[in-house]
Amino acid sequence: MITTDKTLPHQTERLFLTDGGTETWLMYKKGFELPEFSAFHLLNDSAAYDALLSYYRAFATLACQLETAFIFDSLSYRASRDWGALLGYSPEGLAEMNLRCLDLYRRAAQEAGLPDANVILSGCIGPKGDAYQRNEGLTAEKAQTYHAEQIATFVDGGADLVTALTLNMSEEAIGIARAAKAAGIASVISFTLDKDRRMKSGETLQEAIAKVDAATGSAPAYYMINCSHPLDFGPALEPAPWMQRVRGIRANASTLDHGTLCQLGHLEEGNPDELAAQYRELRDRFPWMNVFGGCCGTDVVHVQKIGQALLAA
Repeated sequence: MITTDKTLPHQTERLFLTDGGTETWLMYKKGFELPEFSAFHLLNDSAAYDALLSYYRAFATLACQLETAFIFDSLSYRASRDWGALLGYSPEGLAEMNLRCLDLYRRAAQEAGLPDANVILSGCIGPKGDAYQRNEGLTAEKAQTYHAEQIATFVDGGADLVTALTLNMSEEAIGIARAAKAAGIASVISFTLDKDRRMKSGETLQEAIAKVDAATGSAPAYYMINCSHPLDFGPALEPAPWMQRVRGIRANASTLDHGTLCQLGHLEEGNPDELAAQYRELRDRFPWMNVFGGCCGTDVVHVQKIGQALLAA
């Protein structure tokens, strides 16, 4: 069994910050093109590499200033086999890119002076298909086989955990949790809710968590919500025992539909102060939550406001 010597969020009450909307930041603030909404391949471009290093270094510097831990995440969101193939990557080439993502995180942390104990390297996993469509026919077994490849690369690269973002069906989450458990690495499952407060599969958050835990022996270390706005997902949360499995939030900056935000042609940044206040309200309701970052439209400014608001509570 492979384990990490780092203290992970579900093992402590301390605050962990993570990054913001990497893809929307790259597209709308830096002007880079993202074929297939994939950011990892930009590591091959020197200007883009420098921009990404600056992006993660800014978050690491923030963590130093606020004296929190930081979870490096998101860059490998679409660095799995099907998405990589669309960009011309072989399995071997794709594995190399996943490892380079982890190396970039390490460099950003080192340059920012973030203590090693506060550095959490997360292997970010995205859905096999489109996060904003129902992925019909994807069983837990197929998902496990598919995602095991990328998870194995993260284990080889020394990741502390794997985080699956914007999942919209429990079957894929079950497959990822099983694959991570088999590889001996902690997994985090982050679901996305639509404006009807359900996932694309039609499941509620409570139903999805119950299904994944029942099918995997509660394998995920914890659950999160991402790519939705607090005004949309907040009413789906309730002070019930099942909510104690939810420890993190990566919200969008705007209440616009999450799929729309990635196709607007401009950035919807919302109001960082307002978003920070909404995070603080969520933490007041659910004090065990301790992982906070952003999704579409957010950047280090939003996460700074969020961190400051939470630490002032």
